[in-house]
Amino acid sequence: MNGRLTAIALCVAIGGCAQLPDLERAERAKTGGDLQTAEENFRPLAEMGYEEAQLGLADVLVKSPAPERRAEGEAIYRRAAASSVQARIKLGKWLAVKENATEAERQEAMGLLSDAIDSGDQSVLIALVRLQLEDPQRQGTAELERQLAAWQAQGMPQAKLGWIMLYRARGDYEQHLDEIRQSCETWLNEVSDCYAELATVYRIQGDEEALKGLLVRLEADYTSERVPPVEVKSVARALADEGSGEPRPDEAKQLYEMIAPQWPDAWASLATLVRNYPQLGEGEQVVEYLERGVEAGSSKAAASLGQVYLNGQLVPAEPDKAEKYLLIAAPQEPKARIMLARLYREGKLGAVYPEKALEQLLIVARSGNPSADVALAQLFGDGRGIRINPVYAYGFATLAKEQGMPQADLWLERIAPRLQPGDMERVRAMVAKEKAARTGEQVSLGASNNLVRETL
Repeated sequence: MNGRLTAIALCVAIGGCAQLPDLERAERAKTGGDLQTAEENFRPLAEMGYEEAQLGLADVLVKSPAPERRAEGEAIYRRAAASSVQARIKLGKWLAVKENATEAERQEAMGLLSDAIDSGDQSVLIALVRLQLEDPQRQGTAELERQLAAWQAQGMPQAKLGWIMLYRARGDYEQHLDEIRQSCETWLNEVSDCYAELATVYRIQGDEEALKGLLVRLEADYTSERVPPVEVKSVARALADEGSGEPRPDEAKQLYEMIAPQWPDAWASLATLVRNYPQLGEGEQVVEYLERGVEAGSSKAAASLGQVYLNGQLVPAEPDKAEKYLLIAAPQEPKARIMLARLYREGKLGAVYPEKALEQLLIVARSGNPSADVALAQLFGDGRGIRINPVYAYGFATLAKEQGMPQADLWLERIAPRLQPGDMERVRAMVAKEKAARTGEQVSLGASNNLVRETL
C-alpha cells in the first residue's frame, strides 16, 4: 500500500501520469450508471484501504451478472460490516435481493434492515417489506399493515410503495390502480421498481400511450445505465406473465433481447417466453436461446437446457447431455442438483447411482432448500438403489414441514404407519443431528458422509 501511495504522490509531483483514481469521479460514474469507470476509480483506492471506496466497489460488483464478482462484492460488505453501519445496511440490502439466498441469509437481511429502520434510515423500507411478505413463517398481513401505517404516520413516503407490495400480496392490487399509478409516477426517478409496477398498471388499464412512453423512457435509462438489467427483466415479466390486461409478449421479447448481451440469464427468460407464446418461435428457437445463454455463462440457461434433455422436451431425451448441462448449472442452481438426483436415482444413465443422488440432495437441503428435504423423504421412503429407512424418511419430511413445505404432510402421513416403537426418538435424534450439520459448512460433492455409507 505504501508503494502505491508513493507512486501516486510521485505522479502528482511530476504531473506526468495518466488520470489518477478519484473518489468523486467514481461516485459520479456509479450514479450515472458508468460502472466500468466507477470500478476503475474505486478499485485502486479500495486496495489502498479507503472504506468509502471499498463500499463503492462492492456496490458495483454486486450489480454484475457474473456470480464470482457478486460474491466478491458481498465479501467486501461483510468485511466492512464489522466496523461500518453503512456496510451493514448495504449488506442487508444486497442479501434481500440476492438470488437463491438461503433462509439464514434472508433472516440475516431482515435483522440488518430492521436495525437500519430503527436508526432512521428510510432507504431500506422497501427491501424490508419485500422480505417480510416473502417470509414463509409470517401468518397474515395484519402486523405489516400496522407497521406500514406507523411508518406513514412518521412521515416516511416510501411506506406508500410498501402498501403497493402489500396490495399485491393481499390480492386487492387492482382495487388500488389509480393510487399505485400516482405513487409510482411520482417516485419513478428515485425508485426503479416503479417501472414494473407502472407497466403492470398500464397493461391492466389498457393505456397504450402511457405504456409506449414508459418503454421509451426505460430503454433510455437502461442505455445510460441508470436502470440495471434486472429491472428491465422485471418489466418484461410484467408485460408477459399471466395476469389481467392484454399480454405484451412482443414488447417483452424486445426487452429481453436488449439486456441479453449484458445479462446472460435473459437468454433463459427468452426461452421461457417462446415456450409460453409459441407464435414467437419454434422449439428450435428455445434450444438456441438456451445454448446461447450457456455460452454466455448463464447457470439458469444451463439448468433449463439440462431439463429439456432430461425430460425429452422439444428434443429427444439425451441423459448424457442432461447430466452435462445440469452439472454446469449445479454450483449456482439448486434445482439443477435436484434434477441430477432424479437422473441418478431413476437410472437414466444406464444404472442407478444412489450415492450421487443422495449427495446432490444433501447439498441442496443443507443450503436451506426444503424441496430437497421432500426429495430425501421420497428417496428414503421409496428406496430404489438405497435401503428404505422410515426414520430418515420421516426425519427429512419433518425438516421440510418445519420450513413450510405442504408436500411434507403427504410423506409424514405415508411413512408414519411404518415407524416401529422407539423410532420417533430416533427421528428426533436424526433431525437434531441434521440441523447441527446445517449450521456448519455446506457439504461438497465427493465428501465423506456417514449418511451415505449408512444407507447404501
